[in-house]
Amino acid sequence: MPVDYSPNQGLIGVPGSRWRLNTPALVLDLDALERNIDAMAAHCRTTGQALRPHAKSHKCTEIARRQKAAGALGTCCATIREAEVMVGAGVDGVLITSPVSSDPKIDRLMALHAANATLMVASDTPENVTALEAAAKARSVDHPLSVVVDFDVGTHRTGADGQEAVIALARQIDAADALRFAGVQAYYGHIQHIEAYDERKAAVAQEAARLKAVVAALNEAGLAPDIVTGGGTGTHDIDHREAVFSELQAGSYLFTDVQYNVCALTPDKPRPFEPSLFVHASVVNNVHDSHAIIDAGLKSFATDGPAPEFAAGTPIGATYRFFGDEHGAVVYGDANERLDVGAQVACVVPHCDPTVNLYDVYHCVRGDTLVEIWPIEARGNP
Repeated sequence: MPVDYSPNQGLIGVPGSRWRLNTPALVLDLDALERNIDAMAAHCRTTGQALRPHAKSHKCTEIARRQKAAGALGTCCATIREAEVMVGAGVDGVLITSPVSSDPKIDRLMALHAANATLMVASDTPENVTALEAAAKARSVDHPLSVVVDFDVGTHRTGADGQEAVIALARQIDAADALRFAGVQAYYGHIQHIEAYDERKAAVAQEAARLKAVVAALNEAGLAPDIVTGGGTGTHDIDHREAVFSELQAGSYLFTDVQYNVCALTPDKPRPFEPSLFVHASVVNNVHDSHAIIDAGLKSFATDGPAPEFAAGTPIGATYRFFGDEHGAVVYGDANERLDVGAQVACVVPHCDPTVNLYDVYHCVRGDTLVEIWPIEARGNP
């Protein structure tokens, strides 16, 4: 897939070009990516769940297409911008998982709704449902807008608070001529990174019990949800055991990151997915015995969690330290080895989603060779 500009364009196909990139560069190992896509697709075939993976992780239409080719029924989007990019690229089955509430964004939502009958959106307040109904009526589109009720299962970010609120919203949507009640969404983001599998499983069981009660109440009220959607990478091996989610929204499994790599994701295989996403950086200064300076700092990584970790190119025992906007430090361990100016290192990203949002392109590699450059079309705001 061509891009308008990349200083690394001329390296495509050159043996060893992975280690000759202009840095900092976001590097995607295609072999690992493909294995991760296949692993999650196989998991969902085994559990009988549909897979609607979250595009907030990758923000790239090429990756969304590859997920669909492997069996995904669509894709989730966190923002209206992500949805516009995916729908514009012909990706069907888009679910916008965050409520679209402001008038300018609702206008954009209605344009997407007119263009694609498979679009769905989450809502969590009566005011928002009223606004969606009015806007959909004004557009006079020949198909209703499909709406899922977002249920707060403990994250306290978005979502209706409690069973009665969910049922009231479902009734309001069902009664609206221009809307269609499509189901329920529940995402326990606060559980995804609990490191111990058994502790995470217990936390899921508690929240899943509340979700099951909501689904049962909807069924009793004659509002059976077509889909119950949610879950994530951290709970993918647990969600199906509770037999409530009909589809899974996992996203980070594509790449993994430092946060997920410390979690035991399954009892038998703690790391069923492998790191595929890296930031490559170059040494710019090696005058100190304690550390070398590289050209990837605060502007190159998400800073909401742990520090990056090194995957290749550094001495044994080296650790990363942020050293300003443009720079980081390779802090040496006990090894006597030192880094030369110009040497490149590969870093495992600390938190994949917001790190991806900092870059314009993926530098796609197989082995040590740059083979393609993919644009990250849905990055940025609004």
